Amino acid sequence: MNWRKVSMLLISLGVFSSAWAVDQPSIDDSSTTQKTKSSMEPDVPEPIAERARKANGMIEQRVQREERTSNEPFVLTPHRPNYFLPVYYTQKTGDRDTYNSIESNELQDVEFKFQLSFKFPVAKGVLGRNSKLWFAYTQQSYWQAYNSEISAPFRDTNYEPEAFITTEPNFSFWGTELKHINYGINHQSNGRADPLSRSWNRVYADFIFERNNTVVSFKPWYRIPESDEDDDNPDIDDYMGNGELTIVHVDNDVTYDLVLRNNLNFSDNRGAVQLGVSFPMWGKARGYAQYFEGYGQSLLDYDNYTRSFGLGIMLSNWL
Repeated sequence: MNWRKVSMLLISLGVFSSAWAVDQPSIDDSSTTQKTKSSMEPDVPEPIAERARKANGMIEQRVQREERTSNEPFVLTPHRPNYFLPVYYTQKTGDRDTYNSIESNELQDVEFKFQLSFKFPVAKGVLGRNSKLWFAYTQQSYWQAYNSEISAPFRDTNYEPEAFITTEPNFSFWGTELKHINYGINHQSNGRADPLSRSWNRVYADFIFERNNTVVSFKPWYRIPESDEDDDNPDIDDYMGNGELTIVHVDNDVTYDLVLRNNLNFSDNRGAVQLGVSFPMWGKARGYAQYFEGYGQSLLDYDNYTRSFGLGIMLSNWL
């Protein structure tokens, strides 16, 4: 199954979920309808599109909620999406690296993928009145949870701390607004010893645009050079590229996301595409389906072409 077929599958899933969400009773429905709702289900957030309408923008509705909770002592502010994909199938298109004592053919095709990501504010007004300095941390893990024969190891875990400054330029063109420009520096590594150590450091600028129910992030980066002795992966730019394009579209309470990377080398072109759809399921939890094809699924496999598809739960969304 190629990425075009999977994209149609994800779109169909999203359309079905959107139609289901529209058909659900609203907050203003009769008390009789409300009484039929399970008393066990937690409070359900408003649809994303409704929150955006009230806040006058997709990005603004998230910013407002972050500001309300950023000072709460028992609340972690989400950075990137947080999700658990207990069913994550990876098609074997090459040797998947793992621990020295485990061969690629001992790995199972189905594993457990999850991502945890949060941030916290450090300072305000560092580059103007509406700017903020944030620290953030993202962790993405690939767990051979069902592989008891090799004691269910974590095949790879990527750790990504970063610091960035958010700014709010006042600029728009042809109905599209440039809502934020973020300037940051990050480190990403898998915490392994040689010969399986992978790491790199980057500085980046993230330009975030909004038009109606669509948000676009254009994020070019520059890899900070390392010495030959310290560089675990000197060719990582050839596979991970020099930037990332993310598009998020909201249809009522269903979110479609597309992430693209490419090295822009037309003679030896490499890149990756990730497609996702999330939809309301239970309380704050959302269903999430994700497809990945290309290079750089994880740092350990940055130079291995993979195809993966996963199903699970999203705890915090893009918007």
